[in-house]
Amino acid sequence: MNRSITAALAAAALLAPAAASAQTPRDAVSILVRNDSVGFDPHRVTGRGAAEVLFMMTDTLVALEDDQKTLHPLLAKSWTISPDGLTYTFHLRDDVRFCSGKALTADDVVYSLTRLTAPETRSPAAWRAGKVKSIAAKDAHTVEYVLERPYNELLLQLAQSFGAIIDKDDVEKLGRDFGVKGLNGTGPFCWGEWKPRSEFVLNRHDAYRWGPKVYENAGPAHVARVVWKVVPEETSIVAAMQTGAGDVTYVAPEWAIEQLKKDPRLTLAMPRVSNYSAFLGMRVNKEMTGDVRVRRAIVHAIDRDELNKRFWFGQAKTSETYVSPGTLDWSGEVKASYDPEAANRLLDEAGWTKGPDGFRSKDGKRLAPKLVAAGTPGWRTRGEAIQGYLKRVGIDLQLLLPEPALAMAQINTSPDYDMYALFAPYGTSGEALMVFHSRSIPAPNRVNWKDAETDAQLDAGQVALNDADRARAYARVQRIIAENAVTVPLVHEQLFLFSNKQRVTGVKAHGIYNSAIYKGLDMKLAAR
Repeated sequence: MNRSITAALAAAALLAPAAASAQTPRDAVSILVRNDSVGFDPHRVTGRGAAEVLFMMTDTLVALEDDQKTLHPLLAKSWTISPDGLTYTFHLRDDVRFCSGKALTADDVVYSLTRLTAPETRSPAAWRAGKVKSIAAKDAHTVEYVLERPYNELLLQLAQSFGAIIDKDDVEKLGRDFGVKGLNGTGPFCWGEWKPRSEFVLNRHDAYRWGPKVYENAGPAHVARVVWKVVPEETSIVAAMQTGAGDVTYVAPEWAIEQLKKDPRLTLAMPRVSNYSAFLGMRVNKEMTGDVRVRRAIVHAIDRDELNKRFWFGQAKTSETYVSPGTLDWSGEVKASYDPEAANRLLDEAGWTKGPDGFRSKDGKRLAPKLVAAGTPGWRTRGEAIQGYLKRVGIDLQLLLPEPALAMAQINTSPDYDMYALFAPYGTSGEALMVFHSRSIPAPNRVNWKDAETDAQLDAGQVALNDADRARAYARVQRIIAENAVTVPLVHEQLFLFSNKQRVTGVKAHGIYNSAIYKGLDMKLAAR
């Protein structure tokens, strides 16, 4: 380890007990994360910060293995699909209880999935439910889910946190405070106390007995409490893990990964598949990024290999495509390249000319797009590097770095920016690409991409009843997105889940929505 990192760790060690809580209760496991969520309504909040907690507090009809494709029963003990792919019949367990003690029935499932798809909910995840014709309870423990057209990824999507089954009475009682002051779920842990931007305490659901077969333990959980702790400082997270002030983390900074791997006190777990891609989205309806030549120039101006080496310390995989290689239906036909000469040529063609200061202007207006990114140390340094790359070709990038918990809200609602930086968690190419459908505007289609061919191919991919037709449709969408430079691929991150073996055992890594812990049913406090 170099001296600067050693010094940083030494200084951070002094902060670790306060930042990561050396006073975590003895019957609890502390999980260190860098960012909090703005809330925990599964139908309205789409960030990983919400999903990682919702997977513990709620259940879905089906569960997903860490290969991102193998399904298991969860709330539904079995299901059937009609030959035409339109009707799904779910047979529910009859022994499930919410944290309140209320028995789960088909009415709860109907309410939850109807709320997800209802226009008044305005859920950015509604597309994940397919084109729904009806969702109905056939009896107390049978749900019939009818589509207007086939959707080959329906079960995979219903396994995500957006498919969480919630309690209607709880939603109506809490109103706007649902997911803020409480949530009554059927998961292995129950809502305890949320202190925004600080910590979230979850208490064991003692009646839980229906965990998925991805775990040895079906429930209840071995640990009495889980405490999610928000620790924005990277060095504090590293020091907390190395001093025993923290039990589990999967957000360790890349500069510390090799050091943590060598620490004999820590255990490393990685999922079989985890897609979490860093990218820049470019809003095609804005003056600064509306011209495809400008967008292509930005793609060519950024040295992704250097970004990976300098700011991900080589622990990520450099992106050449928006979708990660190896993902189901990845094509890789059109790849991004670093080519500053091509960038300059494209900007010249677009009529943006360099002035004496080296920056480009047209019609008296400076080429100065605004980029919104979370104000974390990572995005701040990466943003400054990207700012430097673009400066070389005459683009005066302006960085907007709001507080991390507010960044997503600004990206989703503010009209006053041209580009944004995000991570995209996904399981399949179809899931990753569906954000570009025009019906997904304004979110998750934050780039405002409206293209009839894109929509047609996405629809064709969704309804395809064989692998070849689905792959062909999604390959076409990948080509369209790349040729029109709608995004700037940066890196595909890897998921490293570290746990303190002196405090906790049985920590398994799961790549679903890159949330790592999933249900946490096999976690145990280490013997003392």
